[in-house]
Order: sequence, then structure tokens, then C-alpha cells
Amino acid sequence: MLQYKMINFIETETPIQICDIGASNIEKTDFIDELLDNTSSRIIGFEPNKEEFEKLNKNDPKRKYYNFGIGDGTEKILNICKSVGMSSFLEPDLDYLKNFHNFKDWSKIIKRTKVKTKKLTEIDDEIDFLKIDVQGYESEIINHGKDKIKDCLVVQLEASPTPLYKNEKTFAYTILQLEKLGFTLHMFNNVDTRSFKPTIIENNNRIGLHHLFQLDCVLIKNLEAINIYEVEKLKKLILIMFHSFKSIDLVDYLISLLDKKSNKNHIDEYRKIVPEVKFKKIY
Repeated sequence: MLQYKMINFIETETPIQICDIGASNIEKTDFIDELLDNTSSRIIGFEPNKEEFEKLNKNDPKRKYYNFGIGDGTEKILNICKSVGMSSFLEPDLDYLKNFHNFKDWSKIIKRTKVKTKKLTEIDDEIDFLKIDVQGYESEIINHGKDKIKDCLVVQLEASPTPLYKNEKTFAYTILQLEKLGFTLHMFNNVDTRSFKPTIIENNNRIGLHHLFQLDCVLIKNLEAINIYEVEKLKKLILIMFHSFKSIDLVDYLISLLDKKSNKNHIDEYRKIVPEVKFKKIY
């Protein structure tokens, strides 16, 4: 695995604003932690599950969490599943999930609780980096948060090529929603595959072979928009894409663009911290 030093020669005038929708500690968020640790940044997070909310780190001054959901602004029923990571405003689709190891058990609803939601557009904080992990409810958040999302620099959302929940919108539909807001799919931060029963790979029924189950999709604005970003936006995008995603080729492009706009020479310094990659001068 390639190791990189931090970018410490680019500083922003204002902190990078991260918004974490579905902020429970169930899934690893190293990509957010590294950004918080190495840059001027802060995070606001929303977690409607009271028990999971209580586990969040509220002592870090860079972190602020709220115990309500983001959605359409109405009261919702949160279906809490036996595997808490499957909990959702939607009900699991057992007709599909029963085809995979463990999911018939994990997706059992053990409790239903009423929770408050707010529209993303009701949140006052600006958002540079938006992360959405809400188990099938992504489309509703986007639908009621367009005016907020369109100004984000980066969006990461977890989506399933085949819906795992009843009434969940398809992966293609959700990506199209973001494309209409000017975003383009840049990379997958995580790809989760599962094996159809009864196949078991390497004696581990959690390992998949080819079938795509869930994807952490990272989207950025199209290049036409990025090319006219002002300097502060470019700096923030550079730091997010480097520290969170190690997208070193895109970062090279962005730093070269930044240098042109700011009359600086950061690109040589950058290329020294990624010596494993052979760069050609193409700009």
C-alpha cells in the first residue's frame, strides 16, 4: 500500500465543513478522521438512533452531533434491526436479502421508534463534504436537500445496485439525482460484495465473489465547474481528495489549477510527497 505524507503547504482561510448523515460508529470512518486530524476542519453529524447517538464522541471540539434524522422534515418510524447497521426508515426487503448468508437474521426488525427529521436545507451550517449512509433512504435526503447539496464540493453516499429495502430507489436513480445537481461519479471508496447461498468463499460467509451489494460512491462536480472554482474552494477540494481519498492524480490536476489561479508553485512540493508515482508535465 502506498504511504503519503500530509499536505501541509496548503491552508484554507475557513475550516472545511463536513456533514455526516447517519453518523453511528458502526462503519469505519478513517477517511473522515484523517481529514479532521490533518486539516482545519470540523464535522456536524446526525444520528436518529438514540443508543447509537450516545456512543458518539461529543468531547472533541471539532465534532458536533444531533439526535435526529435528515429527511423530509416529518416524523418517521425508525426500524431498528437485529444488526443495528441495517436499521432504516425503510423496511428490509427479505425477498431479496434471504438469498445471502446471515441477512435473514440480521434484517429482523426488533424495535420501531418514532424520530424527528429535518430537511437538509433547514441546517444552517455550510457543507463542503457531505457523507450519507442511511440504508436505502439516500434519495429522499437528496430530494429534500437539493439547494444545500448543489453547493457541496464532495459527496460520498452508500448505495446498493439492487435495492436492499422496500421502496428504496435504485442506485442508478440516486446517482442521476446527483448528476442533475452537477456531480459526476469519481470513484468507489469501498465495494462490498456478497455470495449467493449456499456458496461460501474461504470458509467465510461474509466474503463475496462478484455480486455487488453496497458501494460507497464518491462524487465531485464536473470539471467544467471545478475549472472555474475560486482559490478557497480549490484548496478545500484538494485537501479532501488527498487526505480522505488519496486521489493523487486528481489532486495533481487540482494543484496545477490552483497554481495558475494563485500564481504559486505548489505542484513541485506536492510531487515530492508522492514519489512512487511518475508524473509527466502535461499542463
